[in-house]
Amino acid sequence: MLSPVRSLLTVTLIFLKAVSVRAETSLVIQGVDHVPVAVSDLERSTADFEALGFTLKPGRPHENGLHNAHVKFPDGTEIELITSPAATDALSSEYHTWIKTGDGPAYLGIYAPNYGRLVESVSPLGLTLERKGGLATFAEDTTLRRVFFASRQYSPTDQPRHFDHANSAFSLTSVWMAGAEAEQRLLQSLDGLPVKEPRCGPLGSGSVLKMPEGEIIFLPASAQLIPNRSIVGVSVTVRSLERARSVLTQNRIPLRTLAECDSQSVWVGPAAAHGMWIDFRQGSE
Repeated sequence: MLSPVRSLLTVTLIFLKAVSVRAETSLVIQGVDHVPVAVSDLERSTADFEALGFTLKPGRPHENGLHNAHVKFPDGTEIELITSPAATDALSSEYHTWIKTGDGPAYLGIYAPNYGRLVESVSPLGLTLERKGGLATFAEDTTLRRVFFASRQYSPTDQPRHFDHANSAFSLTSVWMAGAEAEQRLLQSLDGLPVKEPRCGPLGSGSVLKMPEGEIIFLPASAQLIPNRSIVGVSVTVRSLERARSVLTQNRIPLRTLAECDSQSVWVGPAAAHGMWIDFRQGSE
């Protein structure tokens, strides 16, 4: 039987944990949702991501002609490969034009589960959101139009095999952005927490904005891979860095390690990852 003091301490710890959980879940933004990567050849890019050790789930047909495939993770985060063979509406036209200057990530999806709180938080900033198909986007043509909000990418057709990645990845945890000052101000105003210690990568060191379930790293505009494209990389967390390294080496994917930054990461460059860096980072669930 626990002593009265230990019982009180246990109850206090449980209470503090509950308060912490409530505080976190009350935040407007909770983490990364997904990143759509525009590609010119979906079949080729799917094969290339399979060589990186990912399992791809085929997408559904879209009325506007978009085709996609999904790298899905158990927590609902995702990397989406998407292509637009023809410009049939505003969205397909946007992707169609984007691809002309090269493959690469086109949008940033942020996990914001409470839509009401999100609307209340952006309204004082003079911003308006439109909600369609489970996504919330900015209604006006602003510099923030490449940021959208969602509630994680769960689907009733998801199967355990869709989450079984040979590289042992289990979450999309970070997005690296360059020259994204407006996005940084927005996300900080929506409860993103600046962290003093910078994050180091192949494009240099960047300031970190933390969320309960992820982070955004902001780099200077000089780190952009293609002018005016702010998303330059992502980090996926893996159960076994050695397993990820083995898969990549076996498939002859050029690797880069940065001992001066983080010995618990291995990087794959834009040539192998269709216009972005991918950081395979050791982690635990």
